[in-house]
Amino acid sequence: MNSRTSLRFDYVALVAIAVCVTMLYGIVLGERLARVPTPAVIGAPAAPPDGSAPVDRAPDRAAMASPPAAARIGHVADARIDDLSTLFQRAGYELDRIRRGVRKVPPILVDRVPIDLASLASPGERKRLFIKLALPLVLTANQRILDDRERLMALRQRMRNGVRSLGPRDSLWIARMHARYGLDRYDLDALLERMDIVPPSLALAQAAEESGWGTSRFVREGNALFGQHTYKPGQGLVPARRDPGNTHEVRIFNRLLDSVASYMFNLNSHPAYREFRRARAIQRRSRGSLDGFALVATLTRYSERGGAYIKTIRSIIETNGLAAFDQASLDGRLPFDRRDPAI
Repeated sequence: MNSRTSLRFDYVALVAIAVCVTMLYGIVLGERLARVPTPAVIGAPAAPPDGSAPVDRAPDRAAMASPPAAARIGHVADARIDDLSTLFQRAGYELDRIRRGVRKVPPILVDRVPIDLASLASPGERKRLFIKLALPLVLTANQRILDDRERLMALRQRMRNGVRSLGPRDSLWIARMHARYGLDRYDLDALLERMDIVPPSLALAQAAEESGWGTSRFVREGNALFGQHTYKPGQGLVPARRDPGNTHEVRIFNRLLDSVASYMFNLNSHPAYREFRRARAIQRRSRGSLDGFALVATLTRYSERGGAYIKTIRSIIETNGLAAFDQASLDGRLPFDRRDPAI
């Protein structure tokens, strides 16, 4: 048996082990974490999941974004606009400084949008506050992906350098990543293409459009920044103007960060967004950085509006200067004590 055959055999065996271990954990925890991903549609509703419309894969709990371990995170469970504005001011959180690259983004994670966000009379102020609360969420979810990506790249390089087999921990992790991202064969290059970030400009623009800049019913009641759909009754909010015959609901999330992580997972795993991933990989190879404005063109299947949707997202990026945030990074610490009653 040559080394390549051996690696493929090890991969198949490790996938089986990963599934068994995950199912055992699920029994202990009272949840089936290794279940088949729940279908849910991103963006505007299309036909039911009968093969005629793109359907999401739902991430397991391990795929949901977690804050970087080294960062001191400030979580905000509930806050009104005045509370958030004061908190951001104390943190020195100014969008202009972020755009110029002279300031990193404070790791302040807001679990829910302020209930009085829509009461802001100035659309400009409402947009700025929305961007401020959404940007740390996007960067945090991206950082989790980057951590996994860097680990995968390091392991791939070791194998290219002649390592015939990896340790059981790394091998099991690779098998789990293949299963999570929907790959049924051992292919580190294909996995790496899926395991990458979503440019902040793109994520922010889509969140703004899908949530009405944080004022829609779905984000207020279900933390759904991106309007993701589910066809499982009772797991979402029923749209008030749902067409007769449609059965979709808008998925409910425990917190905004979960919604962001789920959105990124769908772009990184669903067949409908294969062109997005290919264009992103080409950008990586040719320039090293990602351009959210350019990548929007690959998302014609994200919304039933097609080209009109792409124009809307690009207009939001341009009008609100979101492209500058593609170079933003998350600060590793809070500028004040996280035990502060304000957070």
